[in-house]
Amino acid sequence: METISKLPEKKAVIGTREIIKAIATGKVKEVIVANNCPQDLVNKLGNTQVHIFEGNERELATKLGKPFPVAMAGFE
Repeated sequence: METISKLPEKKAVIGTREIIKAIATGKVKEVIVANNCPQDLVNKLGNTQVHIFEGNERELATKLGKPFPVAMAGFE
């Protein structure tokens, strides 16, 4: 897994359940997780391409424009 600081400019899927459903349907090809995301959530992603965001959940949320912590975001 590589560490990144910039997010893709695509629409993000947020929420573990929604990301897992989108992976199953092929809508999500890569997932970006906050550096403090619990490992058990990352393990649920299977063999999907995962990148680690260099910030925590609050910083990832700020980048996504969300007022709540975001542990992970899925992208096409």
